[in-house]
Amino acid sequence: MDTYCEQLIRIKKGAKFYLGILGIWLTFALIAVLAFIFLNFISPIIIVAALYGAYYVSGFLSVEYEYIVTNGIFDIDIIYAKRSRKRVASFELSSVESIENFKTFLEGKNVLKACNLDDGNAYVLVTNSESKFSTVVISPDERTKQEILKYVPKFVGNTAFR
Repeated sequence: MDTYCEQLIRIKKGAKFYLGILGIWLTFALIAVLAFIFLNFISPIIIVAALYGAYYVSGFLSVEYEYIVTNGIFDIDIIYAKRSRKRVASFELSSVESIENFKTFLEGKNVLKACNLDDGNAYVLVTNSESKFSTVVISPDERTKQEILKYVPKFVGNTAFR
């Protein structure tokens, strides 16, 4: 029987997001003023191009993650501005070595943080897979937890999500 489960995680917008947006639009304003002052005859073209560029780049600051569990494979996609999707991690759930609460986890290299870290429901999955990230921080809902538990090794599943 095939199984499929997906969950969307919206990342909260904090000070970094708003400072990034402010910086992008101030850069656009500076480019527009300089184009108007120094390049009178082609300034409308430059201003329109800079406006589109600022809109496009500011969209990359709005981030969501999607967890997908399909027949024992756990995929994490990052979604920018609801228009661009990229697979950032994919691994077999049978390769999970431990699932711990995020509060007890000590950070290291190659950690993918695919959730809001201040969420009380954050967990760390440590894998021995050949993927780019060997440690993933996620915040699964109950349905996703149940699908994960179906495919992780029993000794990991007995102590997972506590």
